[in-house]
Amino acid sequence: MTLGNNARPARYDHLLDMCGDTAHPTPIVRLNCVLSNPDAPLYVKCEWVNPFGSIKDRTAKWLLRGLAERGQLEGKTIVEATSGNTGIALAAIAGLMGVPMIATAPHALSPEKTALLRAFGAEVRLTPADDDSGLHPMDVAFRMAKAIAESDPDRYVMPNQYDNADNARAHYESTGPEIWAQTEGRVRYFFAGFGTCGTLVGTSRFLKEQDPTIRTVGIQPVRGHHISGLKNMEETAVPANLDMSVIDEIVWVDDEMTDAMARRLYREEALQVGPSAAAIAAGAVKFMSEPGRSGLGVCIAPDSGQKAASYLNEILG
Repeated sequence: MTLGNNARPARYDHLLDMCGDTAHPTPIVRLNCVLSNPDAPLYVKCEWVNPFGSIKDRTAKWLLRGLAERGQLEGKTIVEATSGNTGIALAAIAGLMGVPMIATAPHALSPEKTALLRAFGAEVRLTPADDDSGLHPMDVAFRMAKAIAESDPDRYVMPNQYDNADNARAHYESTGPEIWAQTEGRVRYFFAGFGTCGTLVGTSRFLKEQDPTIRTVGIQPVRGHHISGLKNMEETAVPANLDMSVIDEIVWVDDEMTDAMARRLYREEALQVGPSAAAIAAGAVKFMSEPGRSGLGVCIAPDSGQKAASYLNEILG
């Protein structure tokens, strides 16, 4: 049931052309050690090969293109709440376009992601460490960004990855078609995490249009988790991008499962995953290992551990 190797040269005139799309998809690679079910092979879509290191490069590209097409970008400063990856990609692309940016983020944002945001030219404003609002840190960051944007609409524009339909459209037009082509239409299960829900929903919509029997499995962390990039929908604001009608099942993951899978993926598969990728893989492996499971699965690896060195140091002891 394996798909076999197929690689080709890549050459680009512009850095943004390196963002994954149907003309030059990000690779998928089979897990050969952490899953032993020969009837249910699982492939990982390695999104860290995007130019700014994550699947959010697609999101940022589509968000900014949408704003530009609607005439909402010229002369503005971008303001966006981020847990890191979308902000990094937005800052990088905005820099290429000569557009300034302010990123609001949780105070616990990793030093690696904070440094990258600043390196690409964004002004970073972190949430107060002593915030007692009772809100999820990302919700606090979102409120900060919204307040800035609303303070002067003529100066600021907020892409709003959580509620902007261009987020899901990015994956409907790129990630979904890539997976369908890369698996030669043989994909039976698609796995992605709950976050802004653009990847989960946009990819699923495309795949289900090709074959309605394809099952989408959303990977959701338990309450009180510490998995960067993923969200528990019971403890944070639900993004407008979430469409439960395209999600068939939910697999729950926790910190312990995620950390254990991260260690296995590094040591047994040599895959340099970040925490959200480890969590998604943990849920996908759990699902695909169930007795009687058959068919090919693809899970999203949103980014690598290069932006989460502090996380790796922690789980490796």
